[in-house]
Amino acid sequence: MRAVIFGASGLLGRSVLHTFAGTSVTGTGFSRSSNGLVRVDATSAGDIERLLDRDRPSVVVNCVGERRPVAWASTPDQARGRNVVTARLIAEGARRYGARLLHISSDYVFDGQAAPYRPNDRPKPLNVYGRWKLLAEQAVLAACPDAAVLRLPMLYGPVQFAAETNLTDIARQVSLGARLELDDVCVRYPTHADEAAEVCRRLAEALLHGQCTASVIHWSASQGFTKYRLALMVARRFGLSDEHIRAGKADATRGDRPLDCRLVCQGLPAAFDSIRRRPFRTEFPPVVEPWLLFPRPVAS
Repeated sequence: MRAVIFGASGLLGRSVLHTFAGTSVTGTGFSRSSNGLVRVDATSAGDIERLLDRDRPSVVVNCVGERRPVAWASTPDQARGRNVVTARLIAEGARRYGARLLHISSDYVFDGQAAPYRPNDRPKPLNVYGRWKLLAEQAVLAACPDAAVLRLPMLYGPVQFAAETNLTDIARQVSLGARLELDDVCVRYPTHADEAAEVCRRLAEALLHGQCTASVIHWSASQGFTKYRLALMVARRFGLSDEHIRAGKADATRGDRPLDCRLVCQGLPAAFDSIRRRPFRTEFPPVVEPWLLFPRPVAS
């Protein structure tokens, strides 16, 4: 297998690149193109074509995306480009060079009113990010009909800066001790990036061997939490006070956050049954501990 991982500098992309170790693999980045990554502007058809022409991959994985709400508001054109334009260009490139394509999407293509969601349920995004992810899915399947779209929920894992994930950002805020009000209505299903990356690796192999016939696939952890509940778990796990943490309804009141987008994982090849599931309660402590600003001994 010869693989190109677009967006290999991000949380999921780093894990995917690591999971593809042992194959002929190239990872790309743009603003963070270091540690052996090839600098590629994924909004440039020329950049994409030059890399694919050089590497001639059998599999392409597209992990490029802009998920941060601050970017949706401050630089909407750039954020849309990273979610929609890149998806179309990478899909066109993969088809042109005969590579099988795995495109990463989001549970935010649903409105959260009718969970659990199966892959063939009708998408109905609430916010601009969800609409962009749906447009990207449509562009990918139009340009590359044999592609696979993998929808994932909220991810967590080792980060390069606290704000890279909701979980580590919440943990940092909890450790500060200042008054903190967090939504206790909208449910997330935090899934470890390494687990999602293993799914990507196996999907790539299934695509190459004609064992994956579904165009849209779901993968998700099964246990859901609100931001408030995540904050309480962090505080109690590390012996931090939780008196400053309050339950709120900010995300739900805003009206553009899905209440519950639980994904049904079904229709996957049998080989996926052996993927190691990573229980959140045991996996989150080493992920958040480096980002606690005033860490204390763990409560007994």
